[in-house]
Amino acid sequence: MNTDYALNSLKADRTYSRNDLIEVFRKENKDLNDSSFRWMLYNMQLNNRLFRVGYDEYTTSEQHVLPEYRPLYTEEALKVKNLLEDKYPELSFVMFESVTLNEFLNHQIAQNTVYVQVEKDLSTFIFDALKQDLGGMILYKPNRTEFSRYWTRGCVVVLELISQAPLSSTHPHEITVEKMLVDIIADKSIEATYSPGELPEIFRNIRKNYRVDAKKMNRYAGRRGKAKLIKNYMRGEIKDVV
Repeated sequence: MNTDYALNSLKADRTYSRNDLIEVFRKENKDLNDSSFRWMLYNMQLNNRLFRVGYDEYTTSEQHVLPEYRPLYTEEALKVKNLLEDKYPELSFVMFESVTLNEFLNHQIAQNTVYVQVEKDLSTFIFDALKQDLGGMILYKPNRTEFSRYWTRGCVVVLELISQAPLSSTHPHEITVEKMLVDIIADKSIEATYSPGELPEIFRNIRKNYRVDAKKMNRYAGRRGKAKLIKNYMRGEIKDVV
């Protein structure tokens, strides 16, 4: 089967799912079966005719292969990160801070909050250790009301690291984009740092500029009870405050 005509019918500025692609190619060959299509898909990627940009997302243009997201941390966050790495090298933890979202927001977050997500069994121990080592305001798993009442400049929040979270294999203490998108909705103390009306813009900007592994994100969103909401934001079906 000549794939050129089918490939040329695809638009370079959008992505296609596997089902989208097989529908296009079956217009050229109605007898195309799943097994043959899998080989076609493999060979088209091998020959740089088609590029995978995420889970079940393909594009015909290499320039649309988006980069991996990596957060840029402030000195305050790096101080906490380095302290934990030095004192507890075997500790599982992930760093997030509210100003990280400024890359995707219209209305910038002026006052930063540093979040440390720590494996559950050690979270209270790390909370006590950070209070002793850092001083200042350290909060432990605050709800939205507690966060609003006790937050001060330079605040550090300790949260539990939820199981099945999508973590980076190469930078284990950096938050992944899949985890961040779920956490900013699921965690009330993080949600308190930005306007909920900006969520659609956050999702649009991230999808436009970075690779997102939808399979990993949806699994984690399901673990946190936000699967349907996350899918709606990713599809652009929510445009106003929810």
